[in-house]
This record gives sequence, C-alpha cells and structure tokens, in this order.
Amino acid sequence: MGAASARSSNRSASVTGKLVGTGAMPAVDAKPCSGEPALKRQLLRGDASPPADAKRARADAKAAETSGPRAGTEDANTGVAGGAQSAEPEPGAEDQARAIGRLESFLAEVFDEEDGVSAVDDGRMSLLRRIPADSSNPVLGRPAVQRIRALLEHCPRACLSKHVNSEQVGRLVGLLAATIDVAKGAGLASMVRDGAHVSRGAGLADGYCRGLGTAMSAACLGLEVAALAFGMVVSGSALHAPSMGELLRDASAYLKEFLLECLVPLLDMPAESELLCAVTNPGQPLHGGLRALLEAALAANNAVAALAAQNALREEDTVPLVYVSISVMFCSGEPLQSEVDANLLESLRRASQALLRGVYELHADQRAWILEEVLASLIKLPAQKRAQSTYRVAGGKSVQFASVLLLQLLQATAWSPEDLTAGLEGGGLSAKECRILLQRHQKAVSAASSTTDFAIRYLIGRCARRESRAAANEAEYRALLEAFIDDCLALLGHPQWPAAELAVRVYSLHVLEILDEEKADIVVRTMALEGAAQIASHIAQAVPARGDAPGSSVGRLEPVSAGSSAESIGRFHATTTTVLSYLQSRAASGESTGATTFHIAGWAAVLIAALLKSGRRTSWGDGGVRTATGGGSSDDDDDDDDDSDGGGTCASSADSNGSGRDGDASTGGGNAKPVDRAGGVQQRQAIEACLRAYADIAHQSTKTMAGSVSHSSAVEAAKAALVLQPLFRSFDMLLVRVTLALGAGQVTLRSRALRVLNQIARHRPQVLYQSSVKYAINHRLQDSSPLVREAAIDLLGKHIAHNPELTDEYYEFISVRILDKGPSVRRRVMRILADIYAASENMCQLVDIGVRLLQRTGDEERTIRELALKTLQELWFSHGRCPRLDEDMPAADAPGNVYNALPPELQREILKRVHVMTGVMDATRARESAELMANLFRHVCAAPGRPDADEALLVIRCVIDALFEQLLRAHESPAGDAETKGMAAGGGCGGSSSNDSMTLSEFSAPACLRFIATLSAIAPDAVGRRAKSLSAYLRLGGAAEEDVLLDVLTVFSNTLLAIPHPGVAFLGSLESDLIKLLSSSPQGILALAVPCLCTLVDRLTRNYAKLVRLFRSCVAQLYREQRAAGSGAASAVSPKSTMRLIILAGLTCRHFDFDQCRERHGELFTELDQIAGGSMLGLMNGLLLHYAAPRHPAPVQLAAVQMLGQLHIRRPRLALEPQARAVMDRAFAGDSASHKLQVLRNFLEFLRADADADADAERLAAQGCDGRGAEREVDAKTLVGNVGDMGEAGVGASLMQTYLDRILGTIFASSSSALRAAGFEVVTLVLEQGLAHPLKCMPALIALGTSSDHYIRAKSWRLHQELGFKYASFIHSRDLEGVRQAYEYQLLVCGSPASVEGYDSDADAQERPDRPAARLQFVYSQARSRRGRRNELLTLLVKACDSDPSSMAGVGRAEIPFVRFVAENLSALEFKYLDEVLHVIYQLSSVIASTGLNLYHQFEAEASGSGGGGSEQQQRLATEGSVCVSILFELREFLKTHYGISESRCTAYSPSDAAGARDKAATWYAQGGRGRLDWSLCPGAVQGLESAASHASQRVRFRRMMAESLAASADDEAPGEAPGEAPGEGPSNASDGPAGPDDDNA
Repeated sequence: MGAASARSSNRSASVTGKLVGTGAMPAVDAKPCSGEPALKRQLLRGDASPPADAKRARADAKAAETSGPRAGTEDANTGVAGGAQSAEPEPGAEDQARAIGRLESFLAEVFDEEDGVSAVDDGRMSLLRRIPADSSNPVLGRPAVQRIRALLEHCPRACLSKHVNSEQVGRLVGLLAATIDVAKGAGLASMVRDGAHVSRGAGLADGYCRGLGTAMSAACLGLEVAALAFGMVVSGSALHAPSMGELLRDASAYLKEFLLECLVPLLDMPAESELLCAVTNPGQPLHGGLRALLEAALAANNAVAALAAQNALREEDTVPLVYVSISVMFCSGEPLQSEVDANLLESLRRASQALLRGVYELHADQRAWILEEVLASLIKLPAQKRAQSTYRVAGGKSVQFASVLLLQLLQATAWSPEDLTAGLEGGGLSAKECRILLQRHQKAVSAASSTTDFAIRYLIGRCARRESRAAANEAEYRALLEAFIDDCLALLGHPQWPAAELAVRVYSLHVLEILDEEKADIVVRTMALEGAAQIASHIAQAVPARGDAPGSSVGRLEPVSAGSSAESIGRFHATTTTVLSYLQSRAASGESTGATTFHIAGWAAVLIAALLKSGRRTSWGDGGVRTATGGGSSDDDDDDDDDSDGGGTCASSADSNGSGRDGDASTGGGNAKPVDRAGGVQQRQAIEACLRAYADIAHQSTKTMAGSVSHSSAVEAAKAALVLQPLFRSFDMLLVRVTLALGAGQVTLRSRALRVLNQIARHRPQVLYQSSVKYAINHRLQDSSPLVREAAIDLLGKHIAHNPELTDEYYEFISVRILDKGPSVRRRVMRILADIYAASENMCQLVDIGVRLLQRTGDEERTIRELALKTLQELWFSHGRCPRLDEDMPAADAPGNVYNALPPELQREILKRVHVMTGVMDATRARESAELMANLFRHVCAAPGRPDADEALLVIRCVIDALFEQLLRAHESPAGDAETKGMAAGGGCGGSSSNDSMTLSEFSAPACLRFIATLSAIAPDAVGRRAKSLSAYLRLGGAAEEDVLLDVLTVFSNTLLAIPHPGVAFLGSLESDLIKLLSSSPQGILALAVPCLCTLVDRLTRNYAKLVRLFRSCVAQLYREQRAAGSGAASAVSPKSTMRLIILAGLTCRHFDFDQCRERHGELFTELDQIAGGSMLGLMNGLLLHYAAPRHPAPVQLAAVQMLGQLHIRRPRLALEPQARAVMDRAFAGDSASHKLQVLRNFLEFLRADADADADAERLAAQGCDGRGAEREVDAKTLVGNVGDMGEAGVGASLMQTYLDRILGTIFASSSSALRAAGFEVVTLVLEQGLAHPLKCMPALIALGTSSDHYIRAKSWRLHQELGFKYASFIHSRDLEGVRQAYEYQLLVCGSPASVEGYDSDADAQERPDRPAARLQFVYSQARSRRGRRNELLTLLVKACDSDPSSMAGVGRAEIPFVRFVAENLSALEFKYLDEVLHVIYQLSSVIASTGLNLYHQFEAEASGSGGGGSEQQQRLATEGSVCVSILFELREFLKTHYGISESRCTAYSPSDAAGARDKAATWYAQGGRGRLDWSLCPGAVQGLESAASHASQRVRFRRMMAESLAASADDEAPGEAPGEAPGEGPSNASDGPAGPDDDNA
C-alpha cells in the first residue's frame, strides 16, 4: 500500500506543485488520540516544549469542564457524530454496579439456557431459538441480541473488564459466531435470485414463501449479531477475547454478503416482479420482514461506521466495505418507497456514506488507493443508476450524488488529527509559532490538493484512448468527469462545498497542460477545450470585466498580503467568519461535512503567511524577531518567502506573487523604504483577531449558536471570498489556450475551439475585440474546411448583429464570405447580414449588404437563391420593424400618392428602403444586376392574394411613389432640403460629418430613374400613375444624359398603356418629344424611342400620318441610295446617315404593322403606295438584304444585319430564306468580329423575344378570369392558336440546330471577350429553351466554367448542375471532351501554353491561401455524389495523360501542357475521402508501370547500344512521352506527401476492395509552395523540349527517376514489412473524421 501511495504521489506531483508548492502528497497522521475530544487536541504536540503541552492540556481540561457535554453534535474536524468520540459524563458508583449486575445476570441466564438446551423443550426456550426448527444447536434469539446490545451501551467501559471475564466473553463470542453461521446458511441470497425472475401475477409457491420468511428472519438475526459484534469491538480492550478478531471478520463478511447479494438486488428489483409484490403487499405474510431487514441493515451499518471512526478496521476489510457502501448508496429503491418508509432508505444511504467517509478519512496513507477504488466502482455502476441519484444542496440546486460523494471525500482529506485552531486563540504569536502553524495548515491543504490532483489525473488518464480498454469504458470515464466538473461549477460559491473550487482549479491546470501538448489524444483535447470553455465562462460570469462594478453587496475583497491594510483584513475577517458561522450552526444537520476545517486550513494559512511577511516591517511580540531592523537570520527570511508562496496557492485569498513583491520591497540593504510601524501593528492585530475568531467559531457548540446567519448571506460572503481564489485569475490563460487551439491541425479541434470561444464570448463579448482573437478568427474564416468556416461565421453571427462596435470590427471579414464555396457558409453569412441590416443605420453598409444579397439571387445553388430572395423580401418588401398598416390606410391599387398618405414613421422607413435599393442599383450598373432586381420584384409579386404578396405590392407602390417624390424634390431644389435629409437619416460611408445622412446629391436622379425603369417592367400600373412627370426629361433632348433618356424611354415603353387618363395634350406633347429625339439621338436612344412612338401612335393617338411620312421618307432615301449605287454614281449621303435611315426604317417596320393597318385604314396610308404596292415588311427585307451585301461600308452592313434581326423577330420565317441565311453564313465565315457579334446579338434577341411570346401565351391561357372573378373574353385565335404563328413555331430550333456548332466555334476561336459573352448567352438560352441536345453543349459549358469572368463561370456551373440533375444517365459522357476544350479555352485566354495553369488563381486569393483551387473542381463535385461515376472520371483524367499509343493517340510536344493542366487540376481537387486519393494514385501507378517502364527499357537499351534508335520523329515522341510520365510521377508523389499516405498503403489498395478507405476522411497536410506542384525537377513540363540537349537531359532524368522508383519498390517489398498504415495515418489523422455532408461543393 505504501508503494502505491508513493507512486500516486509522484504522479500527482506536477500539478500539486503548482497548487501548494510541494511535489508530493505529505503523509498525514490519521490516528486520533482516543479518549480526548477532537477539538481539544494539541496542534503543536510534536514541536512545542513540554511546559507548553502541559499548559495546553490544562486549558483543554478547563474548557471541557465549562462547556459541558456535547453529545450528538458534529465534530468540526471529522464531520462524524461526536457521540462515539466525545467525552461522556461518568455515572455514579451505584448506577455502574446496577448496570454491571444486569449484564452479568442476563449473560448467566443465556449461558444457563445454553447449558440445559438438551433438557429443555423448544417451547420453553426464551433466549435461544433453533434455526431451522430441526437444528440441533440453538442460537441466540433476536430479543436476546438486542438486550445484550442495550446493556453494553449502558455499562461503563472502564468497569467491564473487572466484572466480565474473558471466559464469559469467549462463550458469548461463540454464540454470536454460531448465530452468524446460521444466518449465512439460511440461503436468502439464492431465494432472492430465484424469486426475482418470477413475473407479477405468476404467484409464489407456499413452500418458497415459508422458506423465504425463515431466511429473512435468520438474516435479521445475523445483522443484529453483526451490529453487536461491531459494538463489542468499539469497546476496545474491555471485551477482548482470543476469538474476537475471527468474529469481526465473520461479521464483516456476512454484512458484505447480505448487502451485495440480498439487499441491493431487492432495492433494484423491477416493479413487475412477483417477489417485490409479496414483500411489499400489506396482506402478505412477508410484508413485515422487509422493514425488519432494512432496520437491521441500518443498525449494522451504523455500528460498522462507528467501528471505522475508531480506526479499528483492518486494512483488508476496508476495500470490501468501501465497495459495499457505494453499492448501497446508489440503489434506487423506487418501487419500495411507497410501501417502506422513504426516510429509512435515506438513512441507510447516509449510513453507508458515513462509513465510506470514515474509512477514507482515517486511512490517510491509503487514500489514493481507496479513491481509485471508489472511482472504479462508480464506473462499474450503470450510468442510469448514477444519474438518477441526485442530491439537493442548500439553496435548491440538485447535483449528482456521485459528485457530492467525491467532494465529501476530498474535503475529508483536509482533516488533521490535531486541532487546526489550536494556538490561534491567544495573541502575540512569535515567528517560530507562525511557521509551525503555517506548516500544519499547509499540510492539510496539501493533502487535499494532492488527493484532488490524483482524482482528476486518474479520470483524465482513463478518458484517453487505450487499445487495452473498451471504447465504452472511456466514454463512461468522460461522462463521469464531465458530470463531476459540471456539478463543481454549479456548487462554486456554496459555503458547504469549498472543495468544488479546488477540483475545478486542479482540472483547469490539467486542461492547460493538455492543450499545450500537441500530441495528446484528440478526444482528450476536445474534452479539455470544452472544460476550458466551461471554466472561463463561469469566471466571466462571476468576475466582472475591467471597469464593471461588482454585483455583490459585500464588495470586492482584496487579496490578503503583507501590504494589506487593517481595513482590508477587517473586510476579509467579516466575510470569512460569516461563512464559518453559518457552517458551524448547521454542523449537526450534516450539511457542512469537512467544510469548516477546509475553509479554516486555507484562510488561516493565508493570514499566517501574511503575518510572517509583515514581521519584516514591524516588531514581533515577546520573543519575536525584529527582521525589519536587520535582526534575525537570513534563513528565516527565506523560510518566510517559501511559506508565503505555499499559503498563497492553498485555499482562498492570497496573491502569493503580490505578497512576495511587497515583502521584497520592504527589505534589502540601505535602500529600504520607511516602514509604517503603526499600520503594521494594526495589520497584525487585525490578522490575530481574525484567527481568534476562527478558533472561537470552531470551538463553539452548535446548540449554543444563535444561527442568525442566513443562507443567502452565507452564499454572498462565500462568493465574495471565492473570487480571490487562484482559479478566478486564470481567465486569460484559458483564453490564450483556446485561441491557440483555433490553429490546431485537426478540423474537429478547430471547429470545436470556435464553438468554445463562442461560449466564452457569450458571457464576455470583450474578448472578440482582442487583436490575437481577431487575427485567429480571420484565419479561420479562410480555413480550408467548410465546417471551420461555418463555425467561425456562427461565432461572429451570435454577437455581431446587436453590437455595432463589433460589427465595425468584423464586417469586412464576414461580408466577403458570402462568396464562400461552401453552401452552408453562404447561407449562414446571408442570415448574419440580414441581422446586421435590421440593426444598422449605416447607409453604406446597408447598400453593401443589399448588393451582396442581390447577387446571391443568381447563385448556382438553388437553396441559396431561394434564401436570398426570401431574405430580401423580408428586408425590403415587408413591414419589418414598422407598425402594421391600419385598415383605413390606402390599398396598393388606390389612386393618388400612397406614400404621402402614410404616417411619418412609415415614410421614414420607406424612404430608407428607397435609399438602399437606389444605392444598390447605382452600385451595380451591370445588366446582370438589373435582371436580378427584376427577378426579385417578380418573385415577391408572383402570388397575388397571399398576405406576404399583398404586403409586398403595397410596399412596392410606396417605394415607387417615394421615388417620384424624391425626383420632384430634386427637380425643385437641386441642393436638397432639410426635410429630405432628415427623413433619409442614416450612417455615412466615411464617418465624416458630411456623410452623416444621405443627402439629395447622393440620392441622385439618374440612380432614381434607373430604379424606376427597372420597376416599370414589373409594376407598370403603379409606375404609370406617376409617369407623366417624367416627360420633362424628354424635352431636355441633348442636354440630358444618355442614360437618363434611356431610363425615361424605358419607363414610357413599359407604362405607356398604363397611364391613367393621359389626356390629348399630354399625348401630343409626348409624341412631339419622341419625334424630336429621332433627329439627332444616338442609336441606343433610337432603339427605345421608335418602339415607344409606334406604340403611342398605334394604341393611343392614332396619328398614323406622322409614322407614314417618317417611314416613307426613310425608304425613299434608301431607294435613291440603292439606285445611285447601282448606276455607279456617288452616294448623296454619308454612311452614318445611311445607317440612321436603315435603323429608323427597320425599327418602324418592326414595331408597327403597316400591312395590317393598310387593310383597316387604307385611306390613311395612301402615301405608302408611292413607294410600293405590296407588303412593307417584304419591301424592307429586300432593302436590308441589299445593304447587308459586302459592297457596302462595314457600318452600313452592320446596321442592315441588325435590322434584319428585328424583321426576323417580326416575321421569323424570313430568317430561313436563303438570302438571310447567306448573310449569316457570310458573317460566320468572315474575319469581322463585329459582324459575328451582331449575328449573335440577333440570335439572342430572337430567342428572348420567342421566350417572351411563349410566356405571354401561357399567361393568357392560364388567365381564365380577371382578378375579380369575372370571365374574360378571349378571341378564337388565342384559344385554338394562330395558324401563322404555329407555322413559325419551329424557326428558333431550326436556326440553332443549324448554327450551334458555328456559335460554339466562335466562342472558342475568338479573343474578343464581348464575342465570347454573346455566344455564351446564346448557348444558355438554347439550353434553357431546349432547342438542341444538351450533350452538344456540355464540353462548352465545362470550358466556360473555367472562365475568369465571374458571371460566365457562375452561370456555367448552374447550367451544368441543372443538366446533371435532369439527365444524370448520359450528361457526363462528354466530360473528357470538356476537359480538353477547357484547356483550349485557357490557352486562348492566356496566349501561350506555358501560361496555362490548372489552378484557379482567383479562388486561391479569396478562399484558401495555403491550398490552391482546381479549375475543374465543379466538374468533379458533380460526379462525386456517385462512387462509380467519380472513379470513372478520375480514371479518364489520368488516362488522358497517357502517351502510350496502344491506349490513346500519341501525345506530341503540344500536348505536354495539357498533361500538366490535368495534373495540376488533380493535385488541387478537394478529395473528401481517402478512397478518392488512393484511386488516383492507383491509376497513376498503372500508367507509370506500363508506359513508364516501356520508355525506361527503351532508353536503357538505347543507352547500352543494344536497341535500335528508331526514326527522329519516334525518338522525339518517346522523349516527350517521358515528360508526360514524369508529370504523372510528380503528381503521385505530391498526393502521397500532402495526404500522408505511405507507399505500402498505395501498393495494398485495390479499387474492388476499398472498404477500409471508403469512409476514412482525407486530411490535407500543408507543405511548402502553397500546395502547388513543383516542376523544378521536371523542367520539360513548363519549358518544353526545344533542343537536342534538352531531349538528352530529359532522358537522363527520366532514367534516373525510374531507377530510383524501382529500387524503392524493391525495398518496400522486402520480407518482414507488411503493408499497413502510413506513419502519418495514425489515430490523430483518422480522428479528424469526415468533413460531413456539408462539403464545399456538395
């Protein structure tokens, strides 16, 4: 045992040294002085002089006489009832004689009946009985045993040996032993086991019931005898007999057997057991036996507890009793509580608890071993049994009973055989007395600290993974440790449980050690992170941050040190004595077991240490040493420093470092500062007064205490003193470790560290402002794992929205993550930005959020698009924070200005939204953003009738009215007015005073008009109500900006027919303004003005003459130019004028149906007869075909081709005529990029118009009635279909199938970005409308997915995803062609093969600076969902790099960059599982083993001269093939290094049997070079082979590379090495686990 204790002490030395300044658990004397009250023992027995001992003994005797008996009170040091140890009053001589006489007389009766047992009839036996009835040897009856126990208790122990001789004791011991033997042979345990299996209702046999009753009676008798035997041993030598030790062993063994095999099964028996029903049913004869058993067991437990308190148990008896007591304590007994007194069961548990505590307290040298047994026994108990046993502490909190038990044991270790308060009563303590006292107190605290360290280390050590233990056992230990720490944190500040702080403190030190150890088990490190979060969060709650006021009325106590003032010590005195008074007043109730001693040991050590250090400044009392004046030895000074350090860490309130600095500052040479001797004397008096108060409270009887200290006051005082503990100064250390864990190598640890930091910041948000924390979080926002990035976003999201200062700190970091590759990260960022938007007043920030959210409405992920639309609808088109509109407010379709009818608060909110949406439109001027905004408005208005849609319509109407209101104010007061500025109040962009609000100059008219133009296509009725006010912009003509005119014309084009009651004057003015714009406006203005004019004339003014004159004049001039060109004469007008004529005539013919109007109103179109009598559309088509001929200038040709596209939209069949197709063929065959671009734009407009027409037809077909439910009139053409339109339905498909190959060729053959963008838009529409087979476009989509243009890339990915979802069975069959086309596309963009890379540099800069992104990642992400498809794609990519002529066409020099392009993509692909990496390595090895070996043998043969060299072309191809193999070899080594895979693992892998690697996560290990392939060893991969010398050097390098690889393979296949995991593939790598379903591109 001693060796085990020594080993335990050595194991706990590291942490204990931090706690108490010592390295091992000190040996504490555990044997108390018998016959002497515990509180009167002498502390200085071994160190003080004999006169001092005698003086102390006399004082103790006098105190005992004055205080009187204290039977039944709890001893403050031991926590055991004082009845067994406290001094009892001596009875008188007559009473002693009578008691002895009764005992002698009764024993004589027993022995006489025993002697005559053969002659006495069984019916006449009164003291003995036969068990069973046919037994030949009777034993003591239960009444006789109880009588003997009662007589022994009343007999004085000092007189027993005089009147009761050893022969009588021996006979009595024999009878007791025989009785125990009978109880053992009764077979109660077997009968309980048999009856437990009988279900309720089955019934029990009569014979079984009779036998069970007899066995229960025998068991009760055996327990009574065991209790008597234990009581006789307590009497010590008074009843000594040679066989007494054997009786004690038998009694202990029987008690253990009964409790484990009988009582525990009965208490844990299920409620449906028939045996339980039989013993609990009052109508059953066995009902009374159960209660008798419990009472007898309680008596035996109490007796053995008293025996343990006397330290009379043998070492070998302690462990069984400890295990038994634990088993009894955690029995549920729930089915018995209704039939048996619950207090009886609770008393039984408490008796077992007292037994365990007594054994643990008195066996100091075996505490570590006993504690280990206790912890191991707790693990053996079922988790449900541990969890269901709860303990309600004072204050109403409930904790697990196991935690209470451990804390009681830890508090018991501070018990000392000497009275810790001895020597504290008087004053004038000398330096030597203080050192002795300090040593005694520190010894008690050191014992508690060492034991606590052992318990925590024991549990932590078994939480780690061990191959020799089952995983379930580790989980059990982790659950026990976590539950214990949780309960300790809950009990912090409770005066009854000071050991809770010590346990948490020790655990925090172990947590710091674990987090500092990088090689620690990942499970333990994760547990340590959780523990650090719990402790730091509790500290943050208990200790206010700097600058915050304390929350306790007690106030913040100051640490006691040598420099503390008397007032500070007085506050400490008042606080700590409040706690001790409360504990002592409740000592009898058992609530403060060991707490008083624990508190006194720590606080007294702190005070004595401060007293020692203060002696350097002041003079000691009589016999003291004047250290302040230079007296005393230097050794004493050193001892004082050591003692102070030990006391500072022990229990409560000393800051040892601060105390040491104070002491050092007051000493040392001639530079010592003046000493305040008066203050030092006051300090010393205050400390001594506090120590005396401790002694007085500890010696005060609980019966004489007033009990005036309430529980709330005691808790408040305990918390005030608790904050001074070293635990509450460890917040910064814990935060530093958590911050460092953010950079751990495992994904699990990094994500868990972020969640832990979130838990800490919940209680102290100030930590997020620290620079180190900001730096770490910013790095985690760019982590390679989406789980970590999402955790970082989640951390900030919980704090940033409601903290403006924190928003300013982290907004830039968060907002850019909306472009994250992980869909889950993007979703989380969008929610955070929505929260920021709702709480922010910074207008620039709101606009930025709006831009980012609007862009996500075009995300490639469907769920992201839906969330972005929903978020913007809630932010912009709902009432939001504004009050709901009343019923009397105007509706969305109400006439007039709805915005002006709103209350002022609603107007401000609407105006704020207008500012934001306008700012968004102004910040994103691209057509894509306008389309996204339009799609957003269509989405929110998609389902009229729903509450949210109606609400959105009202908001849109208010927004439109507010926009026009702002335009009006801007027009009237360009400099702005105060009212608008006040209503548009919001945060500025730069923080300056000029940007504190959104002024009218920022709220610009162009941005407002652009927004109105977008809204006009979505809500034409609402915009049309206010559109009249925009006509003023048309009158500006050339003075207005082109963008303004375009927006105004767009508004009128969309809303012209929705303007209510336009009036003749307004229409005439508008018509005149439009005609004026046709004279000198640019082409973009004409493209909108002409359609608007045509609509105005055709539907409203009917002023056909103006259009006829305009069209006739244009056509007439074009005819004259045609005739002049035919005759060879010079042109009368410039090409620019000809272009304008072509455009005006073409647009007029496109948007106005002259032929139909001539049929209806022939008299109004007689002027057209002057130019042609036939169709005007045919006439214009002929003219345009003429001007599209190559003989005309290029601008004229372009205008003619553009207008041909307009006519084809009007009459699609014209596009299929040979002359039109000849024009398109000529454009694609020519070199003019502008002609190709115009044809592509014609296609684009044609397809869009076709799609709009189909959408209109579907909408008209779906509208069977209008909004009010009345049926609409639909003409026959709409119902049955227009024959002409049906004939033109397939024109778009025919055109696209004819020209799709040339469109795709144009995209990848031109260096013009505009041409590529237009071609991409055409291909997109073709796929969306299903005009061609999707397989024809898949290679182009893959190639365009590698574009640097974000819009093209995102749209390609989305189309690729949608097609893959629709046509999963065949759509991936051309992926390899797509990869080749992607290389060709990059070659076209980059210009040279050496510049082509497989890495996506744009994504590298944003996402992962330590690891590149692959350009083909989106292709692989689509194929990864199915393992077969994934492996097929990886195999194709590797085989595409094979230069073996038998497998693929020979790879020439130009193909080396392609192989490098594929290799770089393979190296950068984000592999999720190890099976993916191993499959690539397997395919690479196959190519190297076939093609590489063939080339190696060929080169070796040529080098040796034994093989033919072949032709020069063949040699060149072979050398270039060796470069390709070298590239694949470098890729193979790269993957092995960065994924930690050994060569043996690669060799053992087989694609057909990859179950072991299929579910194992692939962990990326960052190396040098930012995760890119290094081509320095293979220069031919980048530079190519340009000379004969380069060819020769490449062959030498290849031969050396292959030779080294073959030699390494031979070494790996050597005997004695079995293939297995790589050194880097241990549990630490596997523990990282899969990244989960939320992969970056899942």
